[in-house]
Amino acid sequence: MLFDLVSVLWRLAAVSAAIAVVLHLLGTDATSVLAQIGATPADIGNLIARGWNLALPNLMLGIVVIIPLWLIVFMMRPPRN
Repeated sequence: MLFDLVSVLWRLAAVSAAIAVVLHLLGTDATSVLAQIGATPADIGNLIARGWNLALPNLMLGIVVIIPLWLIVFMMRPPRN
């Protein structure tokens, strides 16, 4: 399972690097893309902060309620052998 995760991360990194090279060869950078959509880096930062603030209560719900319930159910399962 860990090998699969590492494999996926390496593939993602390779594809991201390839896309970055292609965009660089085409003369495109992040500033020009943001200018085309009418955004600034500060706007993107604010969107990320808003998303985090919206996701945080659900993350806390998972940490406080769902994970302990899952652990209880996992411990109550009968042994496999």
